[in-house]
Amino acid sequence: MLSLPRISLLLLCGLLLGQGGVNAVTDRYDEITRDQDFDVVEKPWKEERGEIPPLPGQGDWTEVRLDTLPKNQHAFLDLNSLGVGRQDQVVRYWIRIRSNGGGEMITYEGMHCGQRNYIVYAYAHPRRKPPVRKVSLPKWKPVEGRALNAYREELMRDVFCSGEVPRTLRQIRQAARGRYEQMNPFDNWTNDD
Repeated sequence: MLSLPRISLLLLCGLLLGQGGVNAVTDRYDEITRDQDFDVVEKPWKEERGEIPPLPGQGDWTEVRLDTLPKNQHAFLDLNSLGVGRQDQVVRYWIRIRSNGGGEMITYEGMHCGQRNYIVYAYAHPRRKPPVRKVSLPKWKPVEGRALNAYREELMRDVFCSGEVPRTLRQIRQAARGRYEQMNPFDNWTNDD
């Protein structure tokens, strides 16, 4: 004959096993999407085309400290014409690299954080007529840590991008001035549980 504690244990096990189908732990995603079919359609990335803004005036440039430039060179960005494409997520900017000896290079460029590449849209020189010359067939090139492009990699990492997404214009302007704000790319995600 079974003792009372053994009978209680068997009844308890039977109740738990009987309710297992009703109170089973489920995956929240499966619960929400149980009767839905999702077709994921990835659109190919397409670059937005826009106008090249006018060459910034002398007082429009903000110096950006870039450790990868030689000590006798300085970088400047025009923060007024800075933009981030709504569709293509490309950061577009005027940059000026000037040496202590007076030489300078001014370009209007774009940078794509997710693909880690850049493009030069135009070259400029204030004393040339016209001062801005568009690149006839601009091509995307990888941002690499080589000496020639090291400053672009630093711009990408420290000023324009937070991982594979561009920072907001406010965050880019702050970073260009040396004030960094940590960004969590998941800030706009919520958990409804």
